[in-house]
Amino acid sequence: VGSPAPPHRAREALRDLWPGIHRLTAIRRLTALSGHMSRWYAQFVTDDEGAAPRAAQRLAEVEALSGIGSWEWEIASDTLYWSDQLRRVYGTIGQHRPLGFDDFINRVHPDDRDDVRAIVQQAFEGRSAFEIDHRIVLDDGAVRHIHSRGDVLVGDDGMPTRMLGSAQDVTDARAAEEVRAEENRRQAAGQARDEVLSLLAHDLRSPLAVVVGYVQLLARNARDGRLEVDRMLGYVGRIEESARQMTSLLDDLLADAEPDSTGEPLETEPTDLVSSIRRIVGHHAALGGPCEIVADVPEAAVVREVNGPKLERALHNLVSNAVKYSPDGGRVTVALAVDGEDTRISVSDSGLGIPSPDLPLIFERFHRGANVANRVSGIGLGLTSVLRAVDAHGGRIEVSSVVGEGSTFTIHLPSRS
Repeated sequence: VGSPAPPHRAREALRDLWPGIHRLTAIRRLTALSGHMSRWYAQFVTDDEGAAPRAAQRLAEVEALSGIGSWEWEIASDTLYWSDQLRRVYGTIGQHRPLGFDDFINRVHPDDRDDVRAIVQQAFEGRSAFEIDHRIVLDDGAVRHIHSRGDVLVGDDGMPTRMLGSAQDVTDARAAEEVRAEENRRQAAGQARDEVLSLLAHDLRSPLAVVVGYVQLLARNARDGRLEVDRMLGYVGRIEESARQMTSLLDDLLADAEPDSTGEPLETEPTDLVSSIRRIVGHHAALGGPCEIVADVPEAAVVREVNGPKLERALHNLVSNAVKYSPDGGRVTVALAVDGEDTRISVSDSGLGIPSPDLPLIFERFHRGANVANRVSGIGLGLTSVLRAVDAHGGRIEVSSVVGEGSTFTIHLPSRS
């Protein structure tokens, strides 16, 4: 199959191809339906001398309709035959000069040539079928994407004698696939944005209602002249607590929206982790929440090269979660331990715990445990930002939890960033 050939050559080629038709995937694709080939072959094996040209003509018509061209390479003589359809693909229709392997490889995109050579060589050595996607460059400089398949035929001595197969221009299909993928990405981004806005509106509504309610109560008391200091301080405290909840939600959103800095060096400086943990624990304890918050840290300083603000924001997030999910009178412990090259910071609570099915998903964006999703405010971004901060330091984070008993999040930091 390829450039014009005498009828006897077409007859020989078809006879050679037929015994292996069921094992040659390339030819199965080319003929589309084996039943069609059976009918062509039935005509061919008659004594009608016009059968071979008709079979070749029908094959050419099928190739033109399917867009799949065929090729054959006689290895010993380095003679390459391209069907008319394949010549259309490669932009050489009307040219019938003899071709060799170099004519093919020189049209392959320079960046793909080594891969193509390697796959052809591997097929040759293994006497095996192959499949490859690569680019070609036409005479006018246009780049097209090609999907090619082939197989190796061997002689009586077991040595490869020929390669044959098919090739198809898949440029338009690939472009359409990229358009679909981009559309899917846009839809996913739109869905994520809508989900964020919905969750944010839901979780901001409650603390905002508290702020508005107590502001109105303060105004009413002021108009009535009832300015009792203790009562007003209670109102202000509740307003402040609600404002902190809203700030925490917004901080999570901003942290999640930060550009991914993977591969960029993290700006670090020597930081005493003992002082940082004590400062974080003191901050949360001063808020007067329902839990006892304690620091379990060494007496001596533990200095590590870290990005202080990023790491402290992650620890604030873990402590806030621990307090939020703990019962009144519960205990939250922030511990620091050093074991050789491993520096561990853990935040433990005695709260609700995390159901086992949720543990593998707990760091994914917008994921929340089944036991808190509709009971405790949150949008499911806090732990995602924690994970990003830990990854940025080249560390890792682990979580262990028992429902009804509490959770422990442990950050492992390398001794050096």
